[in-house]
Amino acid sequence: MFGLVALSLLGAGLLYPRTGEARAQSDVGEAGFIANCASCHQADGSGIAGTFPPLLGNPAAADAAYVAEVIANGKSGPIEVDGVTYDSVMPPVPALEGAELDAVVAHVVSLAGQTGSGAAESVATPPTAGNPERGRELFLGSDRLGSGAAACAACHTAGAEGNLGGSSLGPDLTTAFDRLGGEAGLTGWLTNPPSPTMTPIFSGRPMDETEIADLVAYLATTTTVDAGSGAVDRLVLAGLAMVAVLFGGMAIAWRGMRQTYAERLRSRR
Repeated sequence: MFGLVALSLLGAGLLYPRTGEARAQSDVGEAGFIANCASCHQADGSGIAGTFPPLLGNPAAADAAYVAEVIANGKSGPIEVDGVTYDSVMPPVPALEGAELDAVVAHVVSLAGQTGSGAAESVATPPTAGNPERGRELFLGSDRLGSGAAACAACHTAGAEGNLGGSSLGPDLTTAFDRLGGEAGLTGWLTNPPSPTMTPIFSGRPMDETEIADLVAYLATTTTVDAGSGAVDRLVLAGLAMVAVLFGGMAIAWRGMRQTYAERLRSRR
């Protein structure tokens, strides 16, 4: 009898630590998911309708190997979930690796096993907060981000802010407000940029809530702006100005060098 009790206690001693370890892994997985994935897929895994697919109740997300592959290498191209086609780019998340990656994968698989109503509805309505004019200044860099991170225009164009007002290193953000699901999606994206280019820039120097709200408000205005609607492209103007200066300089130099045949003969005497 004593042996049976001792065996039972031993079994319980082995069982509870495992339960604690499982709970700890679950906490790590949820925290890793919130930090790296929730900006697009939402904290509950419901995604954003038409923009970012849900993980909640998603059969594909129930495959741990598939989830790990997508996190490690990213994914592009259209996919269909619950009859809805999504065509956003999923960048790789190099920050997740080892035990943390395993925990996040397990968390995603657990979300896929839950039942839900699919992607959360999101309507791209103009944000109620934020100053679009300051957002434009932050975008261009005339008002610096508090963290000291680079201005958006260092890599992107948006609306009429093209050519000399922006860069083509990153994608055009003119329609980002609509493409990323409106205020909720764009705010999530800017809060925790998942792009492999943006992650190292903003991971240690995040934007604050006011800056994000202002940028979202500004990008909400660019969706109705034709980037080519200006009277004359500023890059063309700059090129024409440079050509004018070049030819002007050549004309002045040529005028000083020009001599008649008679003048050249006299100069040889």
